[in-house]
Amino acid sequence: MQKLRPKVALGYGLFATGEAAMYTFINSFFMLFLTSVVGMAADKASMVVSVGLVMEMAGALIVGKMSDSCTSPKGRRRPFLIVSAIMVPIVIFLMYNNYGKIFGENTLSVIYSALNILFWIGYSIMYVPYIAFGAEIASDYDDRTRLRSMCSAFGVLGSFIGNATPLMLVSLLLGFGLNDSRAWTGTALIIGLPVGLAILTGWRFTAGTEQMPEDGKFDPWIAIRELPVLLKDFWELMKLKTMRILLVFKILFNVGYAFFTSTMVFFLQYRLGYGNEVTSTVYSLQIAVNLVTVVIVSWIGIKLGKAATLRVTMGVAAVGCVLFYMLGIESYVSLMTFIVMFSMASNSFWQLSGAIFYDITEVDEYVYGKRREGAITSLQSGIGSLASAFIVSMIGKYLAASGFDASVAIQPDTAIAALDLLFILMPGVCFAIGVAVLFLYPLNKKRFISIQKAVELKKKGEDHSQYQNDLNKIL
Repeated sequence: MQKLRPKVALGYGLFATGEAAMYTFINSFFMLFLTSVVGMAADKASMVVSVGLVMEMAGALIVGKMSDSCTSPKGRRRPFLIVSAIMVPIVIFLMYNNYGKIFGENTLSVIYSALNILFWIGYSIMYVPYIAFGAEIASDYDDRTRLRSMCSAFGVLGSFIGNATPLMLVSLLLGFGLNDSRAWTGTALIIGLPVGLAILTGWRFTAGTEQMPEDGKFDPWIAIRELPVLLKDFWELMKLKTMRILLVFKILFNVGYAFFTSTMVFFLQYRLGYGNEVTSTVYSLQIAVNLVTVVIVSWIGIKLGKAATLRVTMGVAAVGCVLFYMLGIESYVSLMTFIVMFSMASNSFWQLSGAIFYDITEVDEYVYGKRREGAITSLQSGIGSLASAFIVSMIGKYLAASGFDASVAIQPDTAIAALDLLFILMPGVCFAIGVAVLFLYPLNKKRFISIQKAVELKKKGEDHSQYQNDLNKIL
């Protein structure tokens, strides 16, 4: 059993900085850039965004298999991380260029869709190996919680870079005399640099921690040639009860979170009439909440277990969303209170979800005799992205049908009602159903230790019937 080392945990946390920065910057601002700077209609912009998310799902599924099979001298996961460190900053810079004065509307959709697809492929190349790597770095139940807590702490910096600084940078560059288009391009360049630097530094710090397969040779096309095996991997994983429960839970969270993040800027600017300064303050508040909650969630996660902690935090948020929808968000104070409440729940998910999926590795190893961290990560990531893509596309259509128009400051009552529904109520509904599903999840610390010991005994061909009661509940 590999114990968690401080330097390795630090390096792994730096990956989280790069991942959080790129994810939040694209997720929070790309659709806004397309509508307010490029001038695309909301429904077309949402389709551009959703196409990229669908490709992220496909990329994640293939990258997971490739990283499981990779036997590069640099490890199974780390070669992919170095590729993303170079690829992602370049693509981000290209995405936030305004090509509207050069190309027509239809061509613009193709260009931005292609760039968005490239970004999400690059994101998959980073995210799947990065998450899968954690199950190798930490094999102890509580160490996995500690590792993900480290990631959450470093993710605060990434979230600040991707969420809080962009509008500040845009305002600063506008003050220097740049127009909107050039201000966003400059901001993308500034955001992309720390993304690449964080991944490169994490890559260096985690050297030597990989669990290398005994045979095989690195082949970048192996996932394509072995597609039937890839599908078989996913089918076997889907047969695990623990995996099915967590996948449904992940889908519900992703859908709820997509409602919140995709409509936040629209809600602030078009529903409440706030400008860039308040929007930046909201993102900064989310980051501050994460700083406060990361230690608390880590402590509770070790005391109660991952699933129980998620049930508590997301259950509170579900009730809060319903109450805020009934009471309404009309003031600065009520807005900030809602943001704090929701951020505590979403932060707990991002902090613990990776660790809770890590534990499926031992279940898979017991049942099938294989360690498929990459396949587990890619399956949950891909399905979550597909759910997000579908919801984002529906959000754009729903806003367009409600009469929303990004080119005007005053929105019709139907659009205001739509923003209230999408931003406040729907995340809570999704979280409430997710909590109900998570009550079915059977794997806790005691049972995890049982299946870990059963795996070791099974490898040796020894009797492990003393753990059968726990195994029956898990399987």
